[in-house]
Amino acid sequence: MKILITNTVALNGGDAAILLAIIDLLRSEFGENTEFILYDNQPQIAQRYYPTLQFRQQLYLQIATLLALKSLGQSWLGRGLRQIVQLGWQQTVWFHRYRFYLAAWCGRHRLPAISRLLLNPVEWQDLEHYNSADLIVSTGGTYLVEKYSLAARIFDFHISLLLGKPLVFYTQSLGPFANPGNRTKLRQIFDRALLILLRDEASLRHIQALGIRGNNTQVSSDVVFALRTQPTPLGDRPAVLSTGRPRIAISVRYWHLFNHISPELGLHNYRAAIAALTQFLVKDHQAEVTFLSTCQGIPEYWTDDSQFATSIFELLPAEVQAHVSVNREFHTPQTLVEWLSACDMIVATRMHMCILGLVAGTPVLPIAYEFKTKELFNRLGMGQWVHDIETIDDESLVSSAKKFLQALPDIQQILPKEVAKERERATESGALVKQAFDQWQAKNS
Repeated sequence: MKILITNTVALNGGDAAILLAIIDLLRSEFGENTEFILYDNQPQIAQRYYPTLQFRQQLYLQIATLLALKSLGQSWLGRGLRQIVQLGWQQTVWFHRYRFYLAAWCGRHRLPAISRLLLNPVEWQDLEHYNSADLIVSTGGTYLVEKYSLAARIFDFHISLLLGKPLVFYTQSLGPFANPGNRTKLRQIFDRALLILLRDEASLRHIQALGIRGNNTQVSSDVVFALRTQPTPLGDRPAVLSTGRPRIAISVRYWHLFNHISPELGLHNYRAAIAALTQFLVKDHQAEVTFLSTCQGIPEYWTDDSQFATSIFELLPAEVQAHVSVNREFHTPQTLVEWLSACDMIVATRMHMCILGLVAGTPVLPIAYEFKTKELFNRLGMGQWVHDIETIDDESLVSSAKKFLQALPDIQQILPKEVAKERERATESGALVKQAFDQWQAKNS
C-alpha cells in the first residue's frame, strides 16, 4: 500500500502534529508496511527535523518557478520552454501548470513517452509517485480559505484526479468561498473526491454553499486528538491553586489579518492584553509563566512565535520578568504534549496548541484568530471562554482569566469527557478512510 500525503507544512508544529496523527491512523488501518510519501513546501528542512519520514517538494513549487527551465537541458523542448519567459511570469506559470496536466493525462492513458518528453527527471519521478499511489490524502488543516492563495492546492488536486486516484481530504476547516473561480474549481474537485472530512459544522455549511450534496462529506474531529501520547488525565490533577506556584504556559503568535481594525491597532491590543494577563498571573497567583508555542525554534520557517513572545516579555516590569521565561527551542508534537502535561493551565492562540494542551490533559483558555477555534470550543461546551483576537483587550482577558481559575475545579470534571469524545471521533476517521477506499477499490476493480 502506497499513500501520498500532500500539502504538508511540517515545520509548523501544529501541521506536524496533524501529519503524524494521520500516519498513525492510516498505518493502523492499512498495515504497518504502508509506504508514506509526503509532499511538503520545505522538504529538505523537514527531513532534518523528522528524519524517519520521506519528504518531497510540493509539485506546484517545482513547476511555478523559472528555475525549472534550467533543468530542461538543451533539447529543442528545453530551448523552446525558455523562450516562454518572454511572455511574462504569469504566462510561464500557466504554461508549466498545463504542461504537467498534459503529462498527467498522458501518464494515465499509457503514453509514458510523451510524459517523459514534457517533464524533467525530477518531475517525472514525482509523476510516477502520484501514478503509483494507491491513495492520495490532502492533509488536514486550514489552508482552503481565501485569505490564502488556493492555486497550489487546486493544482495538486487536479493532478490527483487527472490520474484517476482516490482523493481524500483529511479533517479540514475550510471556506467560505466568495471568489467565483475558486467556487467553480472547488465544486468540481469536491464533487469527485472520495471523502471529505471536516472539523466543524461551519465548514460543512461552507461546502454545502458550493452545491455539494453528496454522501462523501462528514464532520469529524481534528485528527490531532488521536495523536499517540501518554498524558495525565485532567481528572487526576490537583486543583491549580493548591499546588503552590502554578505553572502556566502562554502561546502567542504574530497576526496581521484583522478584519475590522488595522493590523497596527490589532497587534497593539493583543500584545497589551497578553502582557496584562501575564502580570496578573504572576502578581495575583504567584505563577511561573512560560511562553511556548508550536511554531518556534526553526530558523528556516517563515515565523517564530518566540520572537513575538519576546516582544511581550520586554513590556513586563523586572519583578514580573523574574517569574517569566520565553522557551525558544524546537519541540516535536509529542515533546510538547509531555511539556504541557506538567502545566496547570494554558492560554493558547494557535488552535493546535490548544488541542495539544487538551490532549496533554491541561485546561486551556483559548484566543481565536479564525472561526475554527470557536467551533472547537463550542463543541467542547467551553465557548464562553473563547476570546476573539479582533476584540481582545487587557481588561476583558484578565477578567476572564480570574473566572477561569475559579471555575477550574468544574472544568477539570467536565472537560475530560468532552476531550475523550473528540479523541474517539478523531480515531474513527482512519476507519472512515479505509471504508471509503475499500468501496472505491471494489467499484473500480
